[in-house]
Amino acid sequence: MAGQKVSFPTTEGIGIFVGIVAWDVLGSGEAALLKAALVAGAGTLVLYGYRCRRAKRLGHPKADDRHD
Repeated sequence: MAGQKVSFPTTEGIGIFVGIVAWDVLGSGEAALLKAALVAGAGTLVLYGYRCRRAKRLGHPKADDRHD
């Protein structure tokens, strides 16, 4: 059985980046772009790893769940 295709969470990563930049600008009036990029990149990789792990786990149904 082939595993499910997992999409890379690009949109979520951009959302994390924009959210952190907006929080910095509203809080201190300055944008820490490097910090936002690092946090967004790490968050995106964590989300991708979670999706891959979940797809792998759900891709192999239990014997009781099979419908012939």
